[in-house]
Amino acid sequence: MNFLSVVLENKSEILFKETVTYDLLIALITGVLSCLIFFGILRVFKPKIKTCNVICKNVVTDKLGNITNRYCIKFYNNSFSDIENVSVDLFLMEDYFHGTAKNYKYKKLNLAQPEFKYLTGRINRNKEIYDNCVQMVILEDLEKIWNGSREWLHLQIDSTHSKSGRKKVKIQLYKDPNNTIKIGKFDSGENFNIIKN
Repeated sequence: MNFLSVVLENKSEILFKETVTYDLLIALITGVLSCLIFFGILRVFKPKIKTCNVICKNVVTDKLGNITNRYCIKFYNNSFSDIENVSVDLFLMEDYFHGTAKNYKYKKLNLAQPEFKYLTGRINRNKEIYDNCVQMVILEDLEKIWNGSREWLHLQIDSTHSKSGRKKVKIQLYKDPNNTIKIGKFDSGENFNIIKN
């Protein structure tokens, strides 16, 4: 009987070791899968902003007969959820050489209302006025300051997803003014169609 109890104790120790190893393996696999699912969900719940690769130029005449050029960029929230704390910056970048190294200098261009608190998503948007789309006016005469030889425009849109709190910076580069600036106005809605004047 003493021999039998020793054998049973050894068997129970072996079974215990096998179940602990099995439980640790299951816990490890479950943890890895839950992390992958979590990061997959976080990847889905982030701001998705679509930007146009064209800048519209609209010639405006005021009541006194003065002619001014109005330049406009367009972007829209392509996320299903709303985005918050949207800030838009537009820089005129120029590269130059200092010794053997390439350096950059920039000038921040003025925009009409470069920051706003809230932009609706695709689910909550009003389909009649498309309040998830933004047409922003550049308060500078682009063709006078941007020649395109060593310069380019750097558009940077920073926003936060309203559900997950994830931030994203959308960057759009405009390299050549001849191919970037088009005469006309942007059509309304989730498109980048240009209406000729």
